[in-house]
Amino acid sequence: MSDPLDLLREKRLAAIVQAPERAALIARAEAAARGGITLLALPVSVPFVAEIAAEIADRTDAMVGLCEVVESEHLNVALAAGAEWVISPVFDAELIAACRQRGLGIVPSVATPSELLAASRAHEGPIAIYPAGALGGLDYVQRLARVRPSVPLVAAGGIGPDNGPQYLEVGAAAIIVDVGLFPAENDPASQEIIAVRASALVEMCGLAQPGMRASRP
Repeated sequence: MSDPLDLLREKRLAAIVQAPERAALIARAEAAARGGITLLALPVSVPFVAEIAAEIADRTDAMVGLCEVVESEHLNVALAAGAEWVISPVFDAELIAACRQRGLGIVPSVATPSELLAASRAHEGPIAIYPAGALGGLDYVQRLARVRPSVPLVAAGGIGPDNGPQYLEVGAAAIIVDVGLFPAENDPASQEIIAVRASALVEMCGLAQPGMRASRP
């Protein structure tokens, strides 16, 4: 099986799946996977998330991880789910070390150049800029990409199919989509919409190249 963080850098795309109840969560994850998204994450706060993540992994080809991970106890949930990777909205050196010891890949998050510098010294691998949309969007991610050009930055927070590929064009190595992929409706017809949106997003991410958007001073 591929390493999830290597897969994130290769596919340049992951998606956070949310829904009000279990059946819809599984159906949405299946539709996203059918559309070609191979990395999916579920919020660790979802009731029975370990069972749900394991079921989605069994029913799809996706690698399922957990997001919103901030406590060491959350790692127990991830391991119980059979997950191999997690996303954290914070940079915590102790959490990174715990993931390393327990064989879990982690995408930590930072918000400032100073945090990015510290995180890159403690962690070898992708680092998320979160919440990218609220921090300044494309311009902000582009500027942070210049701070540590060798670090694979992941744009997360307020990222959707409409703007995700643009983050790749300004220097992000990958994106984590958390808005716009899933319709508000939970009827069967919406599953096809999700699959179509996912397929289009996978294609656009594959075509996006750094420098396609004009650089900012």
